[in-house]
Amino acid sequence: MIYDAHIHNKNLEAGGFLIGLEGIPKFNESVLSNAEAMAFHSPEQHYIAFYYVTYSECNNVIPSHKYLKYHPKREKYTPIQVIESIRENTPKCVILDTLNEPYWQPNDYWHVARQFPDIPVILAHAGGYSINEFVKICHLQHNVWIDFSLTQKTLGCYGDSERGLPYIDQAIRYALQSPFKNRILLSSDYPFFSQEEAFQYYSKYITQLNENFLALFDRIIM
Repeated sequence: MIYDAHIHNKNLEAGGFLIGLEGIPKFNESVLSNAEAMAFHSPEQHYIAFYYVTYSECNNVIPSHKYLKYHPKREKYTPIQVIESIRENTPKCVILDTLNEPYWQPNDYWHVARQFPDIPVILAHAGGYSINEFVKICHLQHNVWIDFSLTQKTLGCYGDSERGLPYIDQAIRYALQSPFKNRILLSSDYPFFSQEEAFQYYSKYITQLNENFLALFDRIIM
């Protein structure tokens, strides 16, 4: 029983946050579109689908769905546009992709989260090379959760000190034992990355991370 808070298709998890992907470039058939992700939305089975907001939709109301994913790098919207979209849609939870240097800086994401202290904001990928800045944001901004998907593998190599950047693994290990350890989410970014490898990397913390997922799930499903 492992919950995965960042997936683009169903796989081995007991439940998770399913994220639709749209935009350019298009992905292969193993990656769910918005329509496909919405079809799997099933709170009874611990699956919540997050709707991917394209640039053209950023100024519109997203009908009948209260879980939104923003991808600044792909869609090239500004922090102000995202803030206005969140304000217009009043979602129950937001996922923000944090890999958008040199265009968005860490403080831009913090600024978005600060505008909506009652809305949980998940900072996906924890900023990549800027991981320490995003760990700081999670510590100080109490409506922020973070996941380390992609960053944990591409830059940290799951703690392999010969191939990965040691400070990536150090930041993750610190966060898992920190005062804000209840706002860290296990996330694999499947099918882009191996779910099995992510589960193994966090094996010592599975119970803690499952509890984190379920606590956030219960909060945003009400």
